[in-house]
Amino acid sequence: MALCQSNLIMSQAQASLRAAVIFAGAVTALCVPTFEARSDVVADWNVIAFNTVPPSVQGPPQARIIAYVQAAVFDAVNSIERKYASFAVDLPAPAGASPEAAAAAAAHGVLTRFYPAQKAALDASLEKTLSAITNEPSKVEGVTFGQVVAQHFHEMSLKDGADAPNPAYTPGKDLWSWQYTAPAMEPRGLTWGSIKPFLLKSATEFRFPGPLQVTSAEYGREIEEVRRKGGAQSLERTADETAAAIFWVVSMPAVFNDTARNEAKVKKTSLVENARLFALLNLAASDSQVAAWSQKFSANFLRPVTAIRNARKIGVPGVQEESDWNPLLVTPAHPDYPSGHCAYGGAAVRMLQLFFGSDVVDAIHLPCRRCNAPLAELHRNGQGSWRSSHLGRHTYANCR
Repeated sequence: MALCQSNLIMSQAQASLRAAVIFAGAVTALCVPTFEARSDVVADWNVIAFNTVPPSVQGPPQARIIAYVQAAVFDAVNSIERKYASFAVDLPAPAGASPEAAAAAAAHGVLTRFYPAQKAALDASLEKTLSAITNEPSKVEGVTFGQVVAQHFHEMSLKDGADAPNPAYTPGKDLWSWQYTAPAMEPRGLTWGSIKPFLLKSATEFRFPGPLQVTSAEYGREIEEVRRKGGAQSLERTADETAAAIFWVVSMPAVFNDTARNEAKVKKTSLVENARLFALLNLAASDSQVAAWSQKFSANFLRPVTAIRNARKIGVPGVQEESDWNPLLVTPAHPDYPSGHCAYGGAAVRMLQLFFGSDVVDAIHLPCRRCNAPLAELHRNGQGSWRSSHLGRHTYANCR
């Protein structure tokens, strides 16, 4: 189930917009991760995990799968190294077991259970990893232990509720309620806010403050900015703003995991430290999506395209109504508030700040090819891309 579609560009765009989109594609090609392997087994299998998850699986489902992989890797490695408290699986590891072999086997075991059709490719990757481990008894013990850990996490995944069928959905009747924004649209992620989180006690442990009132002056100002600068045929949005907007609809898990891999390489973190890094990052970020989707369908707040096309009926102040207005990119099939991208980015940024004890990382995903940048700036750029001057999908308040 892909909750976030990132490559649907409005067909109504004029030639000037098409040129900007082409430019944006060039920027994205320079900045999107190529997922080249690193020298560390944990980082290598983080890359393999992203390459295994199909491109159609984005957003919360991708975040969940990567979180299971990285949690399994951490518990496998840490059970051997015994440096930190375990997350979910606390088993005695065989003496002398290879942590590298355990890490690879744990990741392999989780991924092959999620994607059995890719077993041959994953087997080849595992064989490549294990070929570098020369101590045969240690290797065998590590693989066996990693497989046991993988089985435990797979059993956890079967009980988290992620595969629950979507219930019937009827759009709300309030003027501010989310409505379908395209013909034959089906809501995505109706049950995602009900799945079992990894770290949170529940999806409602931390609640967002709520959207703006549609009749408020602040909401009117933000929607009018969306109308002027977020439309498919906007003449006010610059080519740079268009490029940045399209860039930031890439997979958020890919962006921040790649950032973490680069910083871990710079900091020369150890195997067990890397296992902990990727577990913390992905568990927290996945939970942010559960919390965000829980509130999306409880707030059930309309998208800008609905507000702009029906501004007079809804009572949005100061907005020039346009019945045929379309956003730069097709609006996703779920309510506006809160932004899932920004929730993920906030969790990921804070976890990386806490882990590295610094706000500076090698953030290669800013649209400037490669530059050292504060994590807070990285997140602000992500939020900014969702502003009205960029995408036309959100108001700024729904990204804060």
